[in-house]
Amino acid sequence: MDFDFRLKVFHTAAQQLNFTKTAAVLYISQPAVSKNILELEKKMGVSLFERKGNNLILTQAGEILFRYAGQIIQLYNKADQEIFDLQSDMKGHLTLGASTTISQYIIPSLLAKFLNEHPNSHIEVSQYNSRAIEELLIEKKIDLGVTEGATDNRALKYIPFMKDEIVLVTNSQNTFLKQLKKPDVLDLYKMPLVVRELGSGTRSIIENKVRCLGIDFSKLNIEMVLASTESIKRYIQERDCFAFLSIHSIQKEILENKLTILDLPDLHIERYFYFTHVYGGLTGIPNQFLQFCIR
Repeated sequence: MDFDFRLKVFHTAAQQLNFTKTAAVLYISQPAVSKNILELEKKMGVSLFERKGNNLILTQAGEILFRYAGQIIQLYNKADQEIFDLQSDMKGHLTLGASTTISQYIIPSLLAKFLNEHPNSHIEVSQYNSRAIEELLIEKKIDLGVTEGATDNRALKYIPFMKDEIVLVTNSQNTFLKQLKKPDVLDLYKMPLVVRELGSGTRSIIENKVRCLGIDFSKLNIEMVLASTESIKRYIQERDCFAFLSIHSIQKEILENKLTILDLPDLHIERYFYFTHVYGGLTGIPNQFLQFCIR
């Protein structure tokens, strides 16, 4: 159930007391925050905030509305849940597109837990790279996507889901490691690398990061291009190569001493996984699964 968005904007602004922070929390622009607040003030015929620079102070009317807005939002959420529970005997359907790392190492356990609570749900998961997921969402061939990073595609909404770190790894017996007494980011030019295919969210993030450090990705020694994390892991266990992989994907191999992480100064690659869907909101099982995972 989608309550008046202006009330949600006001309630968030009353908590943050700053339009910039409010925009960040709601993933909308700062002008959109101002517009919604002004429309609400016009509708109610009173000022809700006093502006002092970048900060806000609630007026007396704003204090009253803030108190009731929280209760209204809670009631809407409660009604939404009760209506869903009433219909829980009806089968729901979700088509989910997830990038490689997420579909293999993160989503399966969440799906199992979700189906324990919603056993009548029918979920289909397909694995694509981030670019393909965006295209499938726009073509309405999938309901929800989970991508590695967010783009500026205005047709899609991105909701941060989980923090990740991409690390440089190789097999633990790689003789090249002994030559690196003081590893440096320029050593990347000397390393045979295995990378993901064009369109991979992981590859795009790596390219952008090394470019910021003055490294020309096109001049790196790319020995192999492979289309999945699992194939890369197996490859570098048999070859003295290096690869950038999600920390989530290599925990087992690190514990078994099959792979090792090589730390290079200044090379720290962090990212977020994002839930992605077309603007206009989600309903039914797709929305329930999204809310379940975010909780």
